[in-house]
Amino acid sequence: MLYKSRYKIGVAALVAGIMGLTIGVIIAHYANFPEFELINGELVEVHVDYFGWIPRGWFFVTLGQLIAFGGSQLSLGGLALFAWSEKPMTWAKASYLSLLIWIEFSLIFGAFPSEWLNLSQGPLEWTNQREFINFPPILFLGNEVGLSLGALKDLIQVGIFQGFFVIAAIFIYKVQEIDKLRDRPTKFSDYGKEIER
Repeated sequence: MLYKSRYKIGVAALVAGIMGLTIGVIIAHYANFPEFELINGELVEVHVDYFGWIPRGWFFVTLGQLIAFGGSQLSLGGLALFAWSEKPMTWAKASYLSLLIWIEFSLIFGAFPSEWLNLSQGPLEWTNQREFINFPPILFLGNEVGLSLGALKDLIQVGIFQGFFVIAAIFIYKVQEIDKLRDRPTKFSDYGKEIER
């Protein structure tokens, strides 16, 4: 019974994830079109069929990418629920789950940070030439010390990697304890002693 409800939740998560992924990709794609194009020295408004109503600009591109990322997480969670059952682990199930983990790590350690760099270096123009903050000289023995937007971009990039790494490590640790949470009937040996795992 528990497996059937888990299967239903997995199907619902997979369908919702695919829908979110599709909607996010459509928003990100059409929001990335320019509003105007230079043709023969004149600015001409760019018209897009069907999805021309989607607002343009980096904010909506990023919003679409975040919706697509959330959809991908739902889809992967749903696919993982398909294989999670009370039955013992098999090589086929382990290979399937390891493929899902590889896809997840590719997303959180590859695609997500890459899109952050595309956003910060592209539309936001966070370069080393632009100052973010100048610290009071009294804090640094009278020396002028500042933090550029390029350095801030790199600090955020490191934070993304470390945050995902910590979350992944905690998740991996907690998954190991799932088996302990199950209520299993107490088994006794032929001599009447309780069998411990």
